[in-house]
Amino acid sequence: MSRNMMLEDTRIARARELLKGPSHPDRTLDHTLIKLCGLHRPEDVIAANEAAPDLVGFVIDFPRSHRSVPVTQLLPLATRIDSAIIRVGVFVDEDPGLVAALVADNAIDVCQLHGREDEYYISRLHAELDVAGVPDAPILQAFRVRTQADVLRAESSCADAILLDNGQGTGKRFDWSLVAHARRPFVLAGGLNPDNVAEAIAATRPLAVDMSSGVETDGKKDADKMRAAVAAVRSAR
Repeated sequence: MSRNMMLEDTRIARARELLKGPSHPDRTLDHTLIKLCGLHRPEDVIAANEAAPDLVGFVIDFPRSHRSVPVTQLLPLATRIDSAIIRVGVFVDEDPGLVAALVADNAIDVCQLHGREDEYYISRLHAELDVAGVPDAPILQAFRVRTQADVLRAESSCADAILLDNGQGTGKRFDWSLVAHARRPFVLAGGLNPDNVAEAIAATRPLAVDMSSGVETDGKKDADKMRAAVAAVRSAR
């Protein structure tokens, strides 16, 4: 086995461990995780490595987002992420074969689905991951939350983990009271920033928090805000 394959296997195993959730009998992590999403420039990678979140995210091949990273430009960015940080690929209704190939190429460790993907799509993705030799890569499915019914739908997902959001990169929060008694661990996203993330953690007790626009200034990642976000999460109770 090559060194790259061994590193990828180790990262995937750590990603699965992180995303198990506090109720899992084998889980030992006792703090909220933080993901900084929407990296798309070399300077974003440098800032992320300095801030040292648990996870980072790349929006892959979704031109509607100004944070989109073309597939051809992903690997040079992803391979510069510190090995202690888990890399998440964010996809919108992407070909499952391409998603699996990016995991196999050691570009990402977690597959985040942020479109209209359903159980059939997830089953196809599992099959493609298996063929690509990375069957354990976790799948994180995002859900837009407006009502309690949306939370219930998310809790029934067959994905390895779920993310609850206000929408695709709206930068606005949803009603946190809807998830206060969620029965499944979740990643909280939508409208989070260094100033309100401690409040969000206290109100919802998420597995992880996910920030993108909340750590930007004028639409670009802000290294100071990224460091402040990580510090705020680390000190939250």
